[in-house]
Amino acid sequence: MHSIKNPSTQPVTEFPVFNNWSVVANGWYFAMPSSELKSLDVKAFQLCGQELVLFRGSDGRVSALDAYCPHMGTHLGKGKVIGNHLRCFFHHWKFDGKGDCVHIPCQKEIPERAKVPSYSVIEMYESIWIYPSANPSRELLDFQELTHESPKMITFGKSYERSCHHHVTMINGIDPQHLKTVHNLDIEMSVEINESERESCLDVTLNGKIGTGNSKEKLARFFLGDQYSYAMRYDHGNNGFLTLMRDVYFKTWKWPTLHMIFAYRPIEKGRILVQPIYITRKRSGVIGWIVSKFLLWLTKRAFYSLQGEDGEVYENMRFYPGALLAIDRPVAQYIQFVNKLKPSPWKLP
Repeated sequence: MHSIKNPSTQPVTEFPVFNNWSVVANGWYFAMPSSELKSLDVKAFQLCGQELVLFRGSDGRVSALDAYCPHMGTHLGKGKVIGNHLRCFFHHWKFDGKGDCVHIPCQKEIPERAKVPSYSVIEMYESIWIYPSANPSRELLDFQELTHESPKMITFGKSYERSCHHHVTMINGIDPQHLKTVHNLDIEMSVEINESERESCLDVTLNGKIGTGNSKEKLARFFLGDQYSYAMRYDHGNNGFLTLMRDVYFKTWKWPTLHMIFAYRPIEKGRILVQPIYITRKRSGVIGWIVSKFLLWLTKRAFYSLQGEDGEVYENMRFYPGALLAIDRPVAQYIQFVNKLKPSPWKLP
């Protein structure tokens, strides 16, 4: 951990939530694509240091429970889904999606303590998301431009791991300085920041004028015009909803917006998993299908261009915002936003 290096010459302040491995904040955490959990399937799953089981009942609904039977601690991942209930392998106790025991073969009376902790589940973007309590503060967010668009077309990128805290790597999308220093793009950015009325939501929009100093900038101006805009919507502190090509024109033709989700979840202290999800509106007809597929491919290419060396930097960064500049205002406000998130009962190993 880089935070323990140079303690006498460069001490690091521990934040209440931001970049704090001892806290798993409340929020919707990506578990898996919906297609990986078939009807009447049960899967053992580790999420943010918690051992869980997910099962899909005959009604198609997904439930998430703590992994151990309250009777003797048998792992429920060895169990069987019967109807909308999960039956423990060892003594055949049955549990519903709320974790309540509904049947014990050897007796009719069910003890009050025969209950497994349960967690709220939502299926969006063809994915299963889990909240660290049975009562989430709100549903998972959507993109502003796609809120009323249904159905959507989804493609999953290849997940990857990073040896840094996800709060730090999520800053990448709202750091205007590195566009020039890392990506060699001279864009004079103005920033709009809105901490939404919806709890635990932060919207950051960056608008700028593209420079003319090098070939990359000239090419960008030819295809995108002289103005560029993109937006990052933070859902709690673990999902980033990135919109590219917002209000960008080629001559008089408006470019379609590109959308991707960066879904983060901590695996253990010092290690996170990142799942990219690419999204577009599902268009009708053969031509519409081709257009949608092309936009998903374009979004994927944009992601690869953004990934680059940026991620590697964070793995060696000893993050300490001790000398932030005026241009770093989005970073400072993001840190304040994350520090107001509520801790969950989960702990990382």
